[in-house]
Amino acid sequence: MFKGIRYLLSFFWNNQRRYIYYKIVQQILIAIVPLADTVIPKYIIDELTEDRRMEIVVLWIGVLLAVNLIGGCCVSFFGKASYIEVCKAFTKFQTNLADQLSRCDFERLENPEFLDSKEKASKFLYADGRGFAGVLENVFDIFGKLITFAGIVAIISTLNVFVVIGFIVIILLNTYFESKVRKRVVEWEMEKAPIERRTSYFIDLIGNFAFGKEIRIYGIRKWIVDKINYHLNESAEFYFKQSRLSKRTDYLSHLMNFILKGITYIYLAFKVLVNAIGIGDFTMYVSALMSFSGAMNGLMYSFLNIRQFGGYYDALKDYMNVPQKMYEGKRSSVPKGPYEIRFEDVSFKYAGQDNYALKNISLTLKNGERLSVVGENGAGKTTFVKLLCRLYDPTEGKITLNGTDIRDIDYDEYLKIICSVFQDYKLLAFSLKENVAFKNADGESDDKIISILDRAGFGDKLKKLKSGVGTNVYRIFSDDGFEPSGGEGQRIALARAMYKDAPIMILDEPTAALDPRAEYEIYRKFSEMTEGKTTIFISHRLSSSKFCDHVALFKDGRISEYGTHDELIEKNGDYKNLFEMQAKFYR
Repeated sequence: MFKGIRYLLSFFWNNQRRYIYYKIVQQILIAIVPLADTVIPKYIIDELTEDRRMEIVVLWIGVLLAVNLIGGCCVSFFGKASYIEVCKAFTKFQTNLADQLSRCDFERLENPEFLDSKEKASKFLYADGRGFAGVLENVFDIFGKLITFAGIVAIISTLNVFVVIGFIVIILLNTYFESKVRKRVVEWEMEKAPIERRTSYFIDLIGNFAFGKEIRIYGIRKWIVDKINYHLNESAEFYFKQSRLSKRTDYLSHLMNFILKGITYIYLAFKVLVNAIGIGDFTMYVSALMSFSGAMNGLMYSFLNIRQFGGYYDALKDYMNVPQKMYEGKRSSVPKGPYEIRFEDVSFKYAGQDNYALKNISLTLKNGERLSVVGENGAGKTTFVKLLCRLYDPTEGKITLNGTDIRDIDYDEYLKIICSVFQDYKLLAFSLKENVAFKNADGESDDKIISILDRAGFGDKLKKLKSGVGTNVYRIFSDDGFEPSGGEGQRIALARAMYKDAPIMILDEPTAALDPRAEYEIYRKFSEMTEGKTTIFISHRLSSSKFCDHVALFKDGRISEYGTHDELIEKNGDYKNLFEMQAKFYR
């Protein structure tokens, strides 16, 4: 629990220090007002029942009103000021979480345990609708209530110290039972996180344009809605259990409040009847004991909130401390080009799988060489590329760049020398220019982007777009956006790789969505696009192998045949069979 508080206070001290100052001043003011409301009415009543001096009565009333007016205004001012600061901190904290997710190892993005950890960590931000802002409020509430509490205890102690002790015992009993409930609630929240993640996925499906066609054509709308309903009901069960449990503590709280008020009024009434205290004292002590009860309950409530939040902090700590293998250790700089890439007896299997996706791959790619990677689905072609891109690291063996193991090279620097067009490329709902140049879009000339798009075969379509490279891809954020066809999207993805202009280019089925004419144009320009680059070309269309320097045929995770196109045709093996199977449809 206290680790979470230290973490938060440290975060605010380093990022939004004024928040801490504002909350301290605010809580001091919040503590002063109820003390004034408790003590000053006694002097007003005493004056009215004894000397009846009007000027003294007016003076005390003026002091009371001034404390409330000035104190209330100041409390509001510092409350609003601290809210602005916490909003800024919330933004920074949310950005840190996003950065953590962006830096996590690629393999974790498909790991259910990691995704559940991410969902639980998000509760640190949003728990109870307030998240860490709420827990800090409770930390400073405790500070303010302790001031109020100390003042009220000083007042009540003049009456009877045993009354104070009795009140404390009753409130602590109530707090004990409430703490049991809070602990169970946190446990339920953690259990509920995976269910909420599944529910969010299905709800997103309904509104996701990418899935809209399948949902309608295959008539699965009701099927998905039923799944949403099922998981929502699963979540609701947790809320029902929380509600049933909290009712019991509510009833207990009402009973304790009944006992406290009963003791207060009976005892003080008796004191007045035996002339031990006056009417003004009666009023002050009633107010003090009620304030004491409220302050004590508030103190315990804030403490329980913080304790409950400790469970969320543990989830955040687990998430923020997830190992990032790609960034671990001391990293060297990227070697100077030209580049030679070597796969040295590389094997790989995915987490949780017994079978190897790749086994004993040994291969050398010289600078400027163009390699065609072919094979049937599931043969290991894409896994081969993912290892080269360091989306995964080999299970066995190593991949070297100019003799240096790529695991020893700075991860971000290494990725700068690779550009790619994956089969499952993704376009963003940004402008065309941003989709090609990304973070460099603002400083890049439109002419350069237009030229690259034209070389990628997108020039004719670009001329028809009213806003040119400023046109948004998709209509999610702009009515003037356009929905690219599969071929158009592939050309934009190709332009993106051409813009990056890295020395190593990976093309994974770059013409899969293109019509024959467009594919012909890409093939015709292939030498121009890849000139001077080490290129890996993955395609099911084996005709593309004819303009590559070497061909690697993958089968069952191994390289079964390797050589030039002509050499493999002469070998009369699997490659020739696959090539002729495709060729016969064009004869």
